[in-house]
Amino acid sequence: MNDVKERLIYNNNKLYRKAVFVNDFYTVVAIVYESLLSRLDEAEKQLFFDTMTLPGIEIFERYLGITVPAGTSIEERRNNVKANWLAARGKKFTLKMIQEICLAWDKGRVDVSFTSGKIKIAFLEIYGIPPFIDNLKKTIDRIKPAHLPYEFIYQLHTWGDVKTHTWDFFRTNTWEYVKSGDWQNG
Repeated sequence: MNDVKERLIYNNNKLYRKAVFVNDFYTVVAIVYESLLSRLDEAEKQLFFDTMTLPGIEIFERYLGITVPAGTSIEERRNNVKANWLAARGKKFTLKMIQEICLAWDKGRVDVSFTSGKIKIAFLEIYGIPPFIDNLKKTIDRIKPAHLPYEFIYQLHTWGDVKTHTWDFFRTNTWEYVKSGDWQNG
């Protein structure tokens, strides 16, 4: 604030720079200016799903009709809003749309295909069942035609994968990580 105030006062005539009124006036101007900049920064964050703050998320959730389970993190809420926004854009339903929705939660690779009258969604870089699967199902159910079934294809570790690691690796990790963690690439 002082930097802004000093620049404003410096732009005045030398005779007025030391006047109490000018100093007080520019103190108020600097406070209002800083407040305005802060509000503009906050508004800018609402433009992007990745930086959206809680007030912006709540507006989108009301608009999109999203019910938020208790204890949901802000990151999960952002991803849910992004996926539902992509689904609600009013475009024609396509496999690419489902892929974009899946990528809103999972930044890895997802393969979406239509085989034997069924939509198949394969997570290629996540092991086990993704934590966001319930929200993803709700979003897909909202946009897909009612007559089309879908299924998820998950990657799981096999006993063949175990041979690539030592017993110490498994002993030092949790069972949950061993079952569904990405320890093949780690």
